Amino acid sequence: MPIEILTGALALVLYFVLAPRFNNGLYRRLLFFPARFPRDWEGIPCLEGIDGEDVFFTGENNQRLNGWYFEKPDSDYVILFNHGNSGNLTIRHHMSRLMIKAGYSVFVYDYQGFGRSTGLPTVDGICSDGLAAYDYLVKQRGIEPQRIILYGESLGAAVATYLSTLRQCSGLVLQSGFASLRRVATEHFPLLRIYPAGLFPLPPLDSLSTLEKSDVPLLLIHGKLDRVIPVRHSHDMHRAAGGIKRFLLLPGTAHGDIWTTAEDEYIEELSGFPQHFRERQVKANAAEQWVSHSDLTCSSKVCYKSSRSCEEC
Repeated sequence: MPIEILTGALALVLYFVLAPRFNNGLYRRLLFFPARFPRDWEGIPCLEGIDGEDVFFTGENNQRLNGWYFEKPDSDYVILFNHGNSGNLTIRHHMSRLMIKAGYSVFVYDYQGFGRSTGLPTVDGICSDGLAAYDYLVKQRGIEPQRIILYGESLGAAVATYLSTLRQCSGLVLQSGFASLRRVATEHFPLLRIYPAGLFPLPPLDSLSTLEKSDVPLLLIHGKLDRVIPVRHSHDMHRAAGGIKRFLLLPGTAHGDIWTTAEDEYIEELSGFPQHFRERQVKANAAEQWVSHSDLTCSSKVCYKSSRSCEEC
């Protein structure tokens, strides 16, 4: 066999062996930075007067997943908090406190391989963990799907967006998220540009493309000083998103410091987010009334919606 053919064949094999889609071991070290649960951690925190409940639930492949549930008695909505790619839930109590302060119950959990959750993290694994966390809220705690807000921080924003395509929710909040995994990966590691989107892990975590087809009320939150995931990612997602959408830009905030740099602005925006669910419901109800009206013989002969005669409609 000519040396050129052999060299080309080896290069092709190496290309695929090193592709993000097939080399979980290599890219796990680049994407995930989990921390085990601290041995000296004492109890579950009490946030804004609410005692946290330590819970365990089962993942798709029988992993034992750990979460904390904070039930605010007068809350209409529950935030399912999908955190970022490092640490564990113990360093999310600051953000959980702000969510409770904004009026929500909160369920924050650890992906497989984080904290006390068993297993090793992969892209498809953390997405299945998100589904398991959602199903725990609905099936074991009896939370109605329309009360759930999917919240994602950093990498977790892509998980939350993915969940919104498979599960019902009232709203979607993306904090410091990226437009797509491939885009942010190639910004940090330019050599990865040799790989097309099809050779990145599945599911593709292309939030921008998902939001283009979504009508779920959306709140984007991003710090202007973010150097980990530049704010342009959220600008692009905001432009692409259909339906009701809002964008909270925080001028003095970087990637993970909202609780120290913009607490008041964050709480004000997050607490007001439910009004957009109601706006969506009003529009849906109006559409249903219009359909019902069009099927009836109207005695007034005037359409309540357009002020035109029924015959003209």
